[in-house]
Amino acid sequence: MKVLLTSDLGPKSVNGVIISVLNLQKGLIAHGHDVRILTLSENGKSYYKDGIYYIASHNGERFYPGARVRTVFAKTFLADIWHWHPDIIHSNCELSTFITAHQLSKMLKIPLVHTYHTFYEDYTQYFIKNKRIGIFLIRHFSKYISRKVDVLIAPTEKIRKVLEGYKAACPIAVIPTGIDISHFQEHDSAKRDSFRKEYGIKADDVLFLFCGRIAKEKDIGVLFDGLAKCRKPFRFMIAGDGPDRAEVEAKAKECGIDAIFTGMLDRDMVRDAYNAADVFVSASRSETQGLTYIEALSSGLPLICRDDDVLDGVIYNGVNGYRFSTSGELTDYADKVIADADLRGRMGRESSRLGWIFSIQHFAESVEAVYRRTIEKHLR
Repeated sequence: MKVLLTSDLGPKSVNGVIISVLNLQKGLIAHGHDVRILTLSENGKSYYKDGIYYIASHNGERFYPGARVRTVFAKTFLADIWHWHPDIIHSNCELSTFITAHQLSKMLKIPLVHTYHTFYEDYTQYFIKNKRIGIFLIRHFSKYISRKVDVLIAPTEKIRKVLEGYKAACPIAVIPTGIDISHFQEHDSAKRDSFRKEYGIKADDVLFLFCGRIAKEKDIGVLFDGLAKCRKPFRFMIAGDGPDRAEVEAKAKECGIDAIFTGMLDRDMVRDAYNAADVFVSASRSETQGLTYIEALSSGLPLICRDDDVLDGVIYNGVNGYRFSTSGELTDYADKVIADADLRGRMGRESSRLGWIFSIQHFAESVEAVYRRTIEKHLR
């Protein structure tokens, strides 16, 4: 099968969407499929390299930090894709490359599948001040997208319910995004010790880790409010960067937490951060799946996360972590895992056991099944 994956975000981006695209490409290729990617270039020029079509684009940060917007679609790409003739197109962003994906699917008379990665209702502040109007526009825009595709893929039941609430006009398949779980299962005590030493963390310190973008929608301040009341000593690391770092640093000082900010880390350093941590924490409710949750599972960490439908099948309360609703609950759960190393160990082993469900292999097999059904239906 020939598959064209499209995304506004390229391989150099640090984002759950492109991680999903690259992992899907890897899984499909392992199953013998011919897979190419179409994305936006970062230098304003169109070119093709290593199975990836890069379309000329310009800065689109007025819409969202780090965003880019397509300029034109190179005719040379059109001829090449026409000659290659994919069997199906799978888009992963709703803006620039979605337009291209839809145009190509019509021209080539092939089906278009789309994964709805982003819960846009939590991002209205980036493009419109009036949240109520923003949500209204998002709902109608999402319904519009559903009319243009053959199938929508939702990473979780949470997103399926959201799309059904928008009255999506096409079938919806729920498929969790897969990651390379083996990458996060590489536990190296020497690397753990080295990473901790680099950031001034003692061997017996209990380290809480948040990994991800430092932005309003992640609600990192909620973590500070709960952890600040802990009766047991701990360390707290934020691995990542983002537009609200200064604000979050100020909140940490206000709460009396000596938080460690690593800044942006490469893939191997992210793995080392998980390896060095004892517990993963998050207060975000903006996730469509939350790949960092899956990375934490695969790393064998207990998880303490703010209650959300996206955590169904990820955190089993009291088994591999806790789901909190209030800052008081976060405080109690945090104190409990800080005080009990055996509890952390048991929960970590349960997380490792659950991680296989989110493997690249399982992900690719599930998506492949959707492709086959969609192509068969299209040919009738």
